[in-house]
Amino acid sequence: MADIEIVVGEFGDSYDITIYDEDTGAAADLDNFDTLTLTVQPTDKSGSILSVSLSKPGTVGVVRWAILTAHTSSLTEGDYIAQIDLVDTGVTVRRKTKYMTMRVLGKLD
Repeated sequence: MADIEIVVGEFGDSYDITIYDEDTGAAADLDNFDTLTLTVQPTDKSGSILSVSLSKPGTVGVVRWAILTAHTSSLTEGDYIAQIDLVDTGVTVRRKTKYMTMRVLGKLD
């Protein structure tokens, strides 16, 4: 099982991802971060195939990906890696999560 799993062409739903503080093991405090971006690449890191803005739904440590049709229309079935970039307003603090595994599943016809 991958950290993130979606189906080819999936859209119209939200995908919540919890980010944990490595030092404490608790949900991370994201209050100071205003720009949250999910980047997806092939497992060989040969280039970004998806970059989307995330929101904060109000739960500590949680970011939300509102999946639009444009986000998944070019994804094909397979395994990928993903990472979330967190940046504050003044672009003085930038953090990245560890790599996450992402699996795009084929549709059942």
